Amino acid sequence: MDTMKRAGVRLSAVWLIWGLATSAVAADETAAPFWEARKVAIAATPGAPPVRIGIWDSGVDLALFPGQVAHDAAGRPLVRGYDAFKQRQDTPMAVLPEAVLARQDELNAILRALDDRDGGVDSVEAREIVARMKAQTPEEADAFDDVTGRWSGYVHGTAIADIALRGLPAAELVVARQQWWHGRPPVPCWTRELADREAESIGDLLAFLVDNGARVVNMSWGRSERAYLGNLKACAPQMPEGERKELARYTVERIRGVLQQGMRAAPQALFVGAAGNAGASLQDENPATRFSLPNFILVGAVDRNGAATDWTNTGAEITLFANGERVPARLPGGGASFPSGTSMAVPLVVNAAAAMLTVAPQLSGAQLRGLLESTATPNAGGQPLLHSRAAVEAARAQAQAAR
Repeated sequence: MDTMKRAGVRLSAVWLIWGLATSAVAADETAAPFWEARKVAIAATPGAPPVRIGIWDSGVDLALFPGQVAHDAAGRPLVRGYDAFKQRQDTPMAVLPEAVLARQDELNAILRALDDRDGGVDSVEAREIVARMKAQTPEEADAFDDVTGRWSGYVHGTAIADIALRGLPAAELVVARQQWWHGRPPVPCWTRELADREAESIGDLLAFLVDNGARVVNMSWGRSERAYLGNLKACAPQMPEGERKELARYTVERIRGVLQQGMRAAPQALFVGAAGNAGASLQDENPATRFSLPNFILVGAVDRNGAATDWTNTGAEITLFANGERVPARLPGGGASFPSGTSMAVPLVVNAAAAMLTVAPQLSGAQLRGLLESTATPNAGGQPLLHSRAAVEAARAQAQAAR
């Protein structure tokens, strides 16, 4: 999935990783005046239907969002999920071993320390984690990377949901959960059967979100050809290189086709995807989300001052940029975090789109995209930057003109 900026120098096997900076919370909350000036406040309108936001990610801690979880006619939370083997598992979060869940406080502390270290925060926690990692044996380092990588993936979707819903009291969550492979060598090892099940599960999750009224969908993930090749090189070294490339390309193309078909059938919804953090071109990475549709927008990341980063992916398909540097977000249990990456830029765009729907619910996915892009302003490098307040004002004006 690889759409969050990696935090560890040595954590090459980690899927998603960030930390929280408790010692720097006050500084981080006031350090981004560039983006603060672009925010918009949306009050709830009594009697107005809620705007449903689809969080298509690794799962969400529903306890953090009382009154903002969408339910079906029987009163059950609208949640659909698949495990790493692409089998149905309708739990709001991944099912982890009890031994891992019992380490929540410790693992959150590790993430906090890593985030401080990589964010340039000179905290006691950052210094201690550097010393700890230097002192690890190879076996300890492998175990550390393994559990930290698993935990960072587990908490990812909760942080995304928190950013997407912030300041939107009338918004509701619909959760589509998916899991990626894990471990070294990775489990599961990729096969053509898994590729077909992956595509089918993605089609099912997309339909679930649309059928349950999601008007804007957060997709802070990618399915890149390079990632599938990496899986196969690690777990199937005996497979000829040509076969690995063929299977990786087959997987990406199957998923891309399913995504395009599902999005075309849902013009009322806006789908928002992440560019990725490899500092590479989309052509080289070849993610399954490398395409353009009127109701799909691909988002890159800039820093807290709106300036270009060297780690966001690039390509003509990326038509909007938002802050991806130390974005405040809660993790399971409610702890404050400051993750970085294009994963974090996406829910900021989703949040703006949902605010637009609050004042102009008649807007289609294509209209939402058009207004988001037309109200963006360029930075020094010409990258179009999200302007939430201007986008909402444009949506309100369009709604008033249509009356």
